[in-house]
Amino acid sequence: MEGHGHGARQGGKAMGRPAAPLLLLLLHLAAPSSPCFTVLPDASTNLNLTNRSQLCAELDWGLFQRQSQLWLSHNRIEALSPSSRLEPGLEELDLSYNRLRELPAAFLSRARGLRHLQLQHNMLRELPDGFFANATALLTLRLDGNPLRAVPPTAFQASLHLLAVPCRCDVVGSVLAPCACSRPNCTVPQCLCITSQHDSFNVTDFHAQECRRSVALVAGSVGAAGAVAVLVVVIAVVVCRQRKASAAAVGAGWSKREPTAAHGQPRYISRTTEIGTSDAAAAAPDYENVFMSPCAATAATQGWTPGWQEEQHSPQGPADDDYFLESEADPGDQPIYANTQSLGEDNIYIIPNQ
Repeated sequence: MEGHGHGARQGGKAMGRPAAPLLLLLLHLAAPSSPCFTVLPDASTNLNLTNRSQLCAELDWGLFQRQSQLWLSHNRIEALSPSSRLEPGLEELDLSYNRLRELPAAFLSRARGLRHLQLQHNMLRELPDGFFANATALLTLRLDGNPLRAVPPTAFQASLHLLAVPCRCDVVGSVLAPCACSRPNCTVPQCLCITSQHDSFNVTDFHAQECRRSVALVAGSVGAAGAVAVLVVVIAVVVCRQRKASAAAVGAGWSKREPTAAHGQPRYISRTTEIGTSDAAAAAPDYENVFMSPCAATAATQGWTPGWQEEQHSPQGPADDDYFLESEADPGDQPIYANTQSLGEDNIYIIPNQ
């Protein structure tokens, strides 16, 4: 029994050893993540925490309740806790050069005393329309270095003196109207756009020099494309009409192509009215255009002998004659008109049996 108890105790120790590391791991996972900063309860109201964190996935804003000036730039802050709210006593906040993609919609809902807000060089793509509605004391607002599409209209409080945005046509275009002075003795904030090389321009001048030129180029390209399209349509219509006219002329015109003769020659017969004859039905003599080709080649190919070289005709054509003439038309007084294909040849008129 004693040996059995000793073995049991040994077995209990062996089974209990891996439980301690597992318990520590579970406690570590269950413990809240460490804050990005350590802020003492009696910390100064002017708190500078610039470049104090290598990575801050989510900043707990509950640490900052009594500050009037707070600098948190260059800390790689990726997000703020959803419940983050500025206290009315905070006058200046610097969150520049972090990785913020968005801000809580109610982040400035109690920021009545905020005068200077620096959000430049983050990753903010948009801000809610009413984001600055309660920041009624705002003097300076830095938004440059963000991929913003537009600035909310509520940013233009009556107290605003300086606004900085990125030099991009979309965001610059969203602030042109409130940054322009259209009435005498009006006061507007100084609106600047800042490039990635830290060059600054007046937003009105930048828009006139860069954005309107781009719009003009786009409009010119669209206009040119439209003109080309119209030209193509006009050309297509003209070509179509010409083809229709040509088809009509061929159907009612001077010549008609007859089926190929038995010996393979194309035949063209012209029929027209006599010039100067008022009676359209009065027919002029028919003229048959007979294709001329080398005699030897055609005879060898088709295996026939031209009728004018047969023995019953006299005189016989010379054996080495280069061209022949053959007609399958009915004999009679109808003349046959033959065009030779060689330049300089005279036109030949032949009447059968004559």
